[in-house]
Amino acid sequence: MKKSTKAKFLGVMALIVGGVLLSSCTASFCTDLDRANMAYPYDTGVTVYVNKDDVPTIYEDVAWPVYGEEGNDNLYAYIPVDSSGNFTAANATLINGLITSFEAQGLLTPSYDYFKAIDQLVLDAAVEASGLDKATLVAEDINPWSEPNVLGNENGITANENSILRQHGYLKFYGHDSNGNALLWGNYDEWNEQLALELGASNVPSFDWINSYKTQINNAIATSTSCITNIDGSFGHYGPQENWEVPIEVKDWGYAWSKGFLEGLIVYPVAWLLDTLSVSFEPALTGFGQIWALILVTIIVRIVVLGLTFKSTMDQQKMQALQPQLAKIQAKYPNSDSNQAEKMRLGQEQLALYKRNHVSMWSMILILVVQFPVFIAVWGALQGSAALATGEFLNLSLSARVSTALLDFSEGWYVNANGWWTMAVIFILMVALQIVSVLLPQWLNKRRTKNLTKTGTNPAADRNAKMMKWVNIIMLAFTILISFSLPSAMAVYWAIGSLMSIAQTLFTQLYLSKHFMKKAQKKGFK
Repeated sequence: MKKSTKAKFLGVMALIVGGVLLSSCTASFCTDLDRANMAYPYDTGVTVYVNKDDVPTIYEDVAWPVYGEEGNDNLYAYIPVDSSGNFTAANATLINGLITSFEAQGLLTPSYDYFKAIDQLVLDAAVEASGLDKATLVAEDINPWSEPNVLGNENGITANENSILRQHGYLKFYGHDSNGNALLWGNYDEWNEQLALELGASNVPSFDWINSYKTQINNAIATSTSCITNIDGSFGHYGPQENWEVPIEVKDWGYAWSKGFLEGLIVYPVAWLLDTLSVSFEPALTGFGQIWALILVTIIVRIVVLGLTFKSTMDQQKMQALQPQLAKIQAKYPNSDSNQAEKMRLGQEQLALYKRNHVSMWSMILILVVQFPVFIAVWGALQGSAALATGEFLNLSLSARVSTALLDFSEGWYVNANGWWTMAVIFILMVALQIVSVLLPQWLNKRRTKNLTKTGTNPAADRNAKMMKWVNIIMLAFTILISFSLPSAMAVYWAIGSLMSIAQTLFTQLYLSKHFMKKAQKKGFK
């Protein structure tokens, strides 16, 4: 195998394998407060808050005034259950699932009184944080949605953005230790200790229950890394219906540098630019603004990379443009594969050709050295951008994984309810453009050399050509494989980048082919 071919093969393999292994190496920007905000939509409790006149008839005997002692005789609460004692509140799925699992294993579950008490502690903390008067509260001040006991996907239901529980319910999963340090699960752990004393150990969660509960919540938010934003607001898709946007703390550049070198150098600037442009194009962040921002950021990143690797890129393009002359040289030494003298002369003439045209065979390594960290960092920026995690482009969440979006037929394969058609079109375009961008130099080279009159054949050259063909095929196969684990935004980035590569190849090859043809004619190279 030629050194240049081997270098490209090893470089491509290193880039692909490294991309898979290091795609998660950029640090998450999510703080404990961010995670607490993400966690609350998955378990908002089993208690329903209504005004006194809205208490369902079947629950009138068990409903209670929430702040009756403070003089509030209008705000009531009840916990809906069925005949078997199972919680029937709209958002009780997680709790019911745990109860069913524990009962099947013969393990103890927390009592009804426990769930009532911890929901009250959450509400008390949220009301205190809001600064509102308990004596004047009504249900509309508390409930996260425009109606009580809903998941928010029902017809006519809208988010009650300024409600107490939407704004401060996160306190269930957040708190401070004895030293005043904020941490995830702080209040939850403290309240469980408090309730164990008040209700007795048999009524509160066991060690196994707490571990299982935390595992489920942590798993729900584990893949959520969209915590980079430079603007105040609510972002993302959280909760069992993925329809809850949550507040994310503003991150600055200093915070990014504290996360790591790549995070400060590339990840944060790219995410910052995405956020800024997305909001500039469309403040509501419904999806189309993010697409335009993504297109512009892709162009900017590719131009910066091209500027850093211009010499190496031109050397790479020159090597392609020199293929007709290289083919003539190879044809002069048909036995170079077995004849050592011919092999040495062939190598000398090839090196002389490259030297005359100021081409370094190893220059492509510099491209990989630059492209590799940029690829990883951009991947991290797209995963971390809070703006991209908000809204949908033609029903597609740009933060959703390609594989997840392509296989989401929950509303039926024939509709685009969750954006799988949109993802399919983007994926097909990405793959097609990637194929063209990778194979275009080979196609141009074949076109340039097809009419050459060869004095003989060169088995080594033919074998290297076949090897290079397989390198390209393997690279394409790995590209498609990797793309399934990418966020949808990365597929858009890759498609646009491939389109730019195609334009760059066509322009440079057209220019260089004419340049080298004139140069060869002047020197009598025929």
